[in-house]
Amino acid sequence: MAITVSRQQLLDKSNKAADALYAQIVGRIRQWVREGKLKEDELLPSERELAAVFNVSRVPVREALKTLEFLGVVQRVRGKGVAVKRVTINHVLSHIEFLLVDPLSTLQDLFEVREALEVQAAGLAAIRRTNKDIEEMDGALIETELHVLHNRQINDASLRFHTALITAAHNSVSLKINESLLEISRYSRQATLKSRAQRMASLRAHRRIFDAVRDQDAETAKVAMMDHLREVGSTIPKRS
Repeated sequence: MAITVSRQQLLDKSNKAADALYAQIVGRIRQWVREGKLKEDELLPSERELAAVFNVSRVPVREALKTLEFLGVVQRVRGKGVAVKRVTINHVLSHIEFLLVDPLSTLQDLFEVREALEVQAAGLAAIRRTNKDIEEMDGALIETELHVLHNRQINDASLRFHTALITAAHNSVSLKINESLLEISRYSRQATLKSRAQRMASLRAHRRIFDAVRDQDAETAKVAMMDHLREVGSTIPKRS
């Protein structure tokens, strides 16, 4: 029997491999910073040189540098390249996952925590939501739809939707836990909402969750949230 592989399957496999490579590069540079081998204001090797060091193409190197820049660890210096930024105590506290924890393991652990927090929150939100809560969730959905329509990033809109849902659960402890996860949640969305297909899938899931909360269907809301988090979490490369 002939075995055929679709172009999309090949692309998906290629994308997963690239994700794993860029995460490894982030981890290695993280180690260099943590151990003091890269110091404040010191320039990193060029993309070409880093690609040679890690024996990869420049694509995962470029993604790794974007992630580091997003985390505030490096900055682009016009005419010079990419330099290490000053790492203050505030930076350490807000980006502890970068300095101390393997990025892939951190994201996987995050989704386990999010399941425990947000599945329950979705059920409570369906029971306790107010008209104001529904308006805020709907506003986040509309914002997401506009960004998807124009093929723009939806990271902030996604975070707004999930925060609005947790707020609708009206549980003060859940709110505080969510606040403590905001920085790593932003980092997570950069890794899991990169493609248009991922953004469309997220939008569909958010609509399903919203409909269940609006209709006060707690069980459907919980199932929809669980399905959403597991679908998104499956895009993260597994621990080796």
